[in-house]
Amino acid sequence: MASTLNELAKVTVTPLGKAVIEDLLRQSKVLQLAPIESINGLRVNHARWQTLPSIATRAVNGTYTESTGQLDQVQETLHIYGGEVKVDRVLEGDKTAIESPMTTQTKMKVAALAYKVNQDFIKGDHAVDPNGFEGLTKRVSNLPTRMTIDLASSGDSLKVLASATTENSFLDGVHELIHKSMANVLFMNEGTYLGFGKVLRRLALSATTKDAYDRIWDVFAGTKLVDIGLQSDQSTEIITATEDPGDAGNDATSIYGVRFDGEDGLRIIQLAGFGPEPVDFGELQTQPQKMKRIDWPIGLQVVGKFAVGRLKGFKMAAA
Repeated sequence: MASTLNELAKVTVTPLGKAVIEDLLRQSKVLQLAPIESINGLRVNHARWQTLPSIATRAVNGTYTESTGQLDQVQETLHIYGGEVKVDRVLEGDKTAIESPMTTQTKMKVAALAYKVNQDFIKGDHAVDPNGFEGLTKRVSNLPTRMTIDLASSGDSLKVLASATTENSFLDGVHELIHKSMANVLFMNEGTYLGFGKVLRRLALSATTKDAYDRIWDVFAGTKLVDIGLQSDQSTEIITATEDPGDAGNDATSIYGVRFDGEDGLRIIQLAGFGPEPVDFGELQTQPQKMKRIDWPIGLQVVGKFAVGRLKGFKMAAA
C-alpha cells in the first residue's frame, strides 16, 4: 500500500532517521507529494491496457465474433541512490567544532540526495545514467502523442506574457494538460512558476489550497503548481528555459502534469525494509575513519498510459 514520506517521518523512531527524512522533505517537493510503495524485489511487473476488445450487437439466437483485448507488459526496476560519509575519528573528537563534522557531512549528503532525486524525476535517462531511473521527459516521449501538448506555432514559441490573448492561450494549454493527464500536480521551473502567478493574478484566477500537513500551495483548476527547483550546483534549473520549440532555437520551456493518486497514477517504489536513513558503520578497520552509508533502492512506476503529460513550446516572457 502506498504511503508518503510525510507519513514515514511520523513512525520513524530513531532521531537520525527522522532528521534525515525531514531534511529530504525540506529539500524536495517531489518527495513531499509522491506516494511511496514498498515492494519485495528489485523489479515489479504490471500489465497496461493496450487495445480494448471490440463490442458488437447480435440478433436473437445470433452469436458474437470473439474479440480479445491486448495488454502491454511493463517492468519497472529499482535503482540504488545514496553515498558514503567518512570522517577522520580525530575530527569527531574535536569538541571545539560548532557542529560534529559527521553531522555536517551527513546533512550535505542528504541534501545532495534530494537534489539528485529531483533531477532524475524530470531528466533521468538510461542513455546518460543506466543506474538511475528514467524521468518524466523520457517517459512522456514513450506515451501516446496526445500526452504531449505543443504551444509553439510553426516552431516559434508562444510568448505567454505578450498579451491577454497569449495568456489565455497558455491557460488553454494548461487546462488541456490537466484534462488529459488528470494531473493533481504541475511541475515547472522558477521562471514559469512566477510567470504563471502573474497570469493568474491578471485574470483574477489566483487561488491557493492547504493540504493535510498545513502546507499552502498555489493552484490552478485545483491542481498544485510546483517549482521543481535547481540541480545540485544550486544554480542550474532542472527544467530549463532553453528548449528548442521547433525552429532550432533555445527559448522554450515545459510544464509536466502528474497524477499521483489512484491505482494507475505515478508513484515512487522502494525495496521493502530499506529507506533513506543512513546506516552507521562506526569506525572502519582499514582506516581511522567513521562512516555512514545511505543505500536507498528506489524507482518510478507509472501504471497507466495517461497519468503523465507535458506542455511545451512556450516562453514565460513578453517577447
